Amino acid sequence: MTTLLQVKDLQVQFPAAGSGLFNLRQRKVSAVNGASLNLAAGETLGLVGESGCGKSTLARAILQLTPSCGGQVLFDGTDMNPGSPADIARLRRETAMIFQDPYSALNPRQRIGQILAEVLQVQRKVPAAQIPARVGELLELVGLRAELAERRPGSLSGGQCQRVGIARALAVEPRLIVADECVAALDVSIQGQIINLLLELRERMGLALLFITHDLGVVRRLCDRVAVMYLGQIVEEGPVHEVFTAPRHPYTAALIQSIADIDPARRLPQDPLAGEPPSPLNLPSGCAFHPRCRHALPGCGETAPPEHIQGARRHACVHSQLPC
Repeated sequence: MTTLLQVKDLQVQFPAAGSGLFNLRQRKVSAVNGASLNLAAGETLGLVGESGCGKSTLARAILQLTPSCGGQVLFDGTDMNPGSPADIARLRRETAMIFQDPYSALNPRQRIGQILAEVLQVQRKVPAAQIPARVGELLELVGLRAELAERRPGSLSGGQCQRVGIARALAVEPRLIVADECVAALDVSIQGQIINLLLELRERMGLALLFITHDLGVVRRLCDRVAVMYLGQIVEEGPVHEVFTAPRHPYTAALIQSIADIDPARRLPQDPLAGEPPSPLNLPSGCAFHPRCRHALPGCGETAPPEHIQGARRHACVHSQLPC
């Protein structure tokens, strides 16, 4: 498969709260701390991790919505970090984002048809005379009636608004869609409908999809591969079935053990993930996960973990295989 997106050692930092003109040393938050991942054309990659680990910041940096301070973002072989105005314009034409909150992502004062037409006008995808017809096609593509174009977001359900958000993303005819927790704010039954819609659109249009979530159950259903993020770094990446069946990083194993199961005979995890992630203002030395890892060795707090690559699998840990 042709590689569409490559992220190499990407770094994003923000000024810490309380640091300003009168502080001699400005503290910085390392939101993304050397993250790397690959995404092939037509592939779906799930990006998972605890809240605050840097998933959304990484996604926004990939699309050049948040500035980075190091590393590379290669889209179709072109480095976008930094990219020329022409390269960034092409990135805008060939990528799109679906946001978490379906209501706040849409302008409440605009009608649905105006929201979609605005994208078509800015990107010049169709002649002006054909925009109303294309708006209707986009709504039908995501399972909505064309007459909803005359309504405003406030009169629609959350699931309908998220479908409008997907239609808006499809309006640019993208090669890559970044979906940032796009089902987290929806009811469970509506989540299933949106996931099925994304599966259908991926097959029909050959889209590459970066799906950001904290729900590993959704990843298991929707994604081809999964990348696990911890404190701004990708600690494990590989095919979904292989990672879920035999995780190689202790953090991945702890996340998989925490997946909810309605089977009353299934016991709770014997060794749940302990503690909270450290502050990104004061990252641990060595392996960032070692303060919470029950398999940590004395040297884990001193040196960065080696990266093991075996076929389509890679993980960063002193252990080549997860200890029993």
